[in-house]
Amino acid sequence: MGQVLVIANQKGGVGKTTTTLNLGAALSELGAEVLLIDLDPQGGLTLCCGYEPDSLENTIYNALQKGELAPETLIKTKFRADLIPANVDLALAEMELINSVAREKRLAAILEPIKDNYDFILIDGQPSLGLLTLNSMTAADSVLIPIACEYLALRGVDGLLKMIKKVQTQLNSSLEIKGILATMLDRRTKHTGQVLKQIKEKFEPQIKVYPQIIYRSIRFAEAAEAQKPVIYYAKKIPGAQAYRNLAREIRHEDI
Repeated sequence: MGQVLVIANQKGGVGKTTTTLNLGAALSELGAEVLLIDLDPQGGLTLCCGYEPDSLENTIYNALQKGELAPETLIKTKFRADLIPANVDLALAEMELINSVAREKRLAAILEPIKDNYDFILIDGQPSLGLLTLNSMTAADSVLIPIACEYLALRGVDGLLKMIKKVQTQLNSSLEIKGILATMLDRRTKHTGQVLKQIKEKFEPQIKVYPQIIYRSIRFAEAAEAQKPVIYYAKKIPGAQAYRNLAREIRHEDI
C-alpha cells in the first residue's frame, strides 16, 4: 500500500509545489510508482506538470464532489508519475463540502481504492489551514513541512503543528510528521543561515530536520516556466541534487 505524504505549510511561497514536483520526479526516477495530487486551487502543480489547469474538465474537485475518482481524472506526466490535477474550481469545494457527512474524510475515501497501485502518493497542500488541508492530513500517513529560511516563515509553523496535533487526536491517530525541509536558503545572506540554525534548534530532535537543503536559484523559476521538474531542467544545481538525495532517503525510510 502506498505511503501518502502531504507537503504542507499554511504559508505560501515556501516551496510546497516545487517540493512535491521534484520529490515526485526523483522518486519516479528511482523506479517508484508515484501519484501526485494537486490540492491547491491555483493549480500550480498541474501547470508545472505540463497541463493548463483551466482547460481540464476532470480534476480533484470533481472527485471530491462525487465522492469517487473517475479513471479519466488520472493523467500522466512526462516523468512517468500519475497526476490528479486541480484548477480554480477547487476553491468551491470547501464551501460545498461544509455540510457533507464525513467531510474531513472525503479525500481518504477517494484514495482508498487506488492506494495499492502506488509506492508514494504526494499531496501538494494549499497555503491555508482549511477543510482541504484537513482532508489531506486525514488521508495521509505523514507530513513533510517545507520551511523557507526566513524569519516569518519559521514563526508561521506553530499553527500548522497545532493543526497536526488536533488531526492526530480526533481524525487520524497514525499521522506522523516525517520531517522538515529547509528551502530557499540564500548563501549570499547571513539571515537565511541564521534562520536555518534556528530551525534546527527549535525542532530537533523531536522533529527531524532533513540534512538536504534547497538553495535559492533562478533555475527553479525557469523550470516552472518550462513546465519541467528542476531535476531535469537544471540537474547540476545544488537544489536538484538535494531533491534527488531527499528522494533516496525517503525511499530508504519506507523500505
